[in-house]
Amino acid sequence: MKKIITIIILITAIFYTSESYAYNVTVIGKATIKNLRLRDAYYSALYNAKISSIRWYYKENKITDMEVNDDFFKFIRSYSILEQNIEDNTTVTVKLKIDLDDAALKDARLLLNQYADSTVYIYRGIDDTILPAKQIQNTITNTLSSKQFSLAEQALFLGKIDDIYDEKKINKAFREVNSASLIMFDFRIINNIEDFKEPDNICEVETTVTIVNKKNNSKTIQIVTGNDNNNIIKCYNNAVKEAATDTVAYVRDNIIQLPETATKLQKYNINFVNASNLVLTKNIIDTLSQRGLIKSYKTVSYSHKNVVFEVDSYFSTEDLSRKIQELNFQKQPNKIEFNDRKLILDFSVE
Repeated sequence: MKKIITIIILITAIFYTSESYAYNVTVIGKATIKNLRLRDAYYSALYNAKISSIRWYYKENKITDMEVNDDFFKFIRSYSILEQNIEDNTTVTVKLKIDLDDAALKDARLLLNQYADSTVYIYRGIDDTILPAKQIQNTITNTLSSKQFSLAEQALFLGKIDDIYDEKKINKAFREVNSASLIMFDFRIINNIEDFKEPDNICEVETTVTIVNKKNNSKTIQIVTGNDNNNIIKCYNNAVKEAATDTVAYVRDNIIQLPETATKLQKYNINFVNASNLVLTKNIIDTLSQRGLIKSYKTVSYSHKNVVFEVDSYFSTEDLSRKIQELNFQKQPNKIEFNDRKLILDFSVE
């Protein structure tokens, strides 16, 4: 079914600026100075102030089911430091004036593809001398995020653990954070590292993944992945990536499944009709991309005043048409049509 929106332009003295979507908030952030590391405390105080401003926004707008983390900082348009102090030589305090993007925060769940499957994880079994910890962390974090798991509590969870092999401490830390599941990755290198220089250059990793929920129910899966590469670090990194990808996909498909209502990435066309020039279309499509309203795009066809883009978006064509109207571009389409497969922006002068 095709739907049409006709946009009526009123010739009156209405000035719609980007400030129409701004919230100005004044907040205070604090952080304790640890081991005389003043700089770290300062940045922690800034972080806490920014987080507080966004949490305040959602509380003010009675939105209670949003897990706020530093991904939301992209919705801070700007901020200025009003005051900064050190209290009793133990605490850094900063007072910020923050300009929040109201329009974006309202659609944050779609813009961040956020779903409330909050999880925390630990990994064990591979030493830094074999594969840098940062590489393993990035691999697991990116894999979980790609499957719509939120890691908002991860830093807090790890901060409560001083021994990753102490199950009691791990479970206690898990109970104290607001995450629905704990995923434990136990890696075991199967082949002897000293044998890596043999002609085969094959490395194999056995990965055991245990998933625990708040009711202390658990499930375990196991996988063996291998890789051949002349570089030992790349070899094990590829084996770990494959293990993380396969196990997390299995967890998402079979253990912690997304509900039918979860937002899915959609592919459709945006057709610009009778656009005055390419700059106009590029400005609109780039703005939609920069604001996260579309994840990616490519040009399908171009001829004189008509351009067709294929886009991937978590917004439906109807929702995206609404956002285009709200953004109020300098040159707006005079008519918008949409169905499930395409969104038509018509700039024809009637």
